Amino acid sequence: MTVWKKYHLSALPFLSALFLILSFPPWDRGYLAWICLLPLFLYCRKQASYRRSFWGGFSTGIIFFLYLYAYMALSVNFVLPRYMGMIVVLTAALYSAFFYGIFSLLLSFFLRGTRTLVSFLAIPSTWALLEYLRSLGFLGHTGGFLGYSQSSYTLPLQSISFYGYWGLPFLMVLFQVIIFFSWWNQREGNRVSGRRAMIFSLLIFLTMLGSGIYFPSLFPVKEQDRAVRIALVQGNIPQENILDPSMSTEIFRKYLELSRKADALYAPLDLIVWPETIFSTTVARNYPAAEKEIAALAEESGASILYGAMYEDKIRGKTFNSILLHESSRPLQEKQRSDKVRLVPFAEYFPFPEILNRLWNLDISLGTYTAGVDIQTFNMNNFEFGGIVCFESYFSCPALHIARKGGEHLFVLSNDAWFLESSGLEQHARVAAIRALETGLGVTQVANTGHTVSFDYAGREVLSLPPLAEGVALLETRLPQRQTLYRLWGDYFLYFSLAIFVAAFIRKRIRNRT
Repeated sequence: MTVWKKYHLSALPFLSALFLILSFPPWDRGYLAWICLLPLFLYCRKQASYRRSFWGGFSTGIIFFLYLYAYMALSVNFVLPRYMGMIVVLTAALYSAFFYGIFSLLLSFFLRGTRTLVSFLAIPSTWALLEYLRSLGFLGHTGGFLGYSQSSYTLPLQSISFYGYWGLPFLMVLFQVIIFFSWWNQREGNRVSGRRAMIFSLLIFLTMLGSGIYFPSLFPVKEQDRAVRIALVQGNIPQENILDPSMSTEIFRKYLELSRKADALYAPLDLIVWPETIFSTTVARNYPAAEKEIAALAEESGASILYGAMYEDKIRGKTFNSILLHESSRPLQEKQRSDKVRLVPFAEYFPFPEILNRLWNLDISLGTYTAGVDIQTFNMNNFEFGGIVCFESYFSCPALHIARKGGEHLFVLSNDAWFLESSGLEQHARVAAIRALETGLGVTQVANTGHTVSFDYAGREVLSLPPLAEGVALLETRLPQRQTLYRLWGDYFLYFSLAIFVAAFIRKRIRNRT
């Protein structure tokens, strides 16, 4: 291989990384995600060694994730030294890039030898399985999932209601497998090898895509007889103010003031929703009348108040990141509560917080939260709904549990002021559309600085407030919801992917030995 050709071959993983970067905010060229892996396919097909294939995929991943995860440093730097922000971003990027390396290694394995239908399907199955594995464990995160790039394209997103999220990246990678082998056969002048497998792969792709788009429209839709009127409050409080204990009472009062403004604009209201941790432990200590103020707001407006709170269990000596519901018709002591189950690594949870707090002389509650045992639903005048906190919306399970418990709507309470004006705001808001399609419920994210946004059961945006600006909005809805195959069967598509992967791997190993 000439030096010139070697140079061009080495550039292919970087080209895939560029396509991936452009597929996500702020560029939003989601259509590039349907071809982003083609350069990496060519790179792995040309490589003679599995080691080089691994490093090619790893190179794609590390460039992409260093760019995509850069916003994480902003949040870390609020409470830890600047170099720690860089370490967190690098650690997260290395972890995620490792799965790209494994994908490229297995891609190289499946690209070699006989082209069969099962080997064609094994490549997108591998991608779906590795995305799932990347979401597990302490460092698990779903940011940068390939299917998230499609959040602006309502039509292909409908397949999520049918297959769960995992079916969407499967289709996207299968499309690229078909394109690549069609082009490769033309290039090699071989129009026979793998032709039957390619035709069947194309038929499977078209059938799956068509079914995923069409069949969700046949799922039964039901709604409430009466519209529920919900006020969403976005205070736009800078993160440095939130972290300043002396500002906690002022912030709390600002949300009271904005809520009364919402009541004046939109009365009558059934529910007023605040973002994450507006009621902090500092507010509880410095402003003893705070809970009574919430009760007074509920009594004046006739609306129940759903709000994020740092909840101290004084008996057990534990602190939870919680959502509380104070109903206008109930005494102050009878609040309903649900605790955050999935904590943010290196922020809400990290090992040995006492040592780290002493090392950097920190006096903050970050790193000392306790994870909740189970997410609870809330009931308000026969309106059943669920609430999850910030980071949890990146994962399917919390939202799925709420839907299966009879929830009719899902609220995501978040404080994205950590991310300043970065693409992290948009990245986080868009996953709410994915959760809506999976569960068949409307999903509304209420965020301190944005994006406060609501999606219906089909992932269509219903309303939004501009980010980085204070404001209130009225969501008037009959809570339409539809049944989904994902709500009924969960991650069944992963079992399908695993069966294909195992069959293809065994078949390939047997052929290599003979």
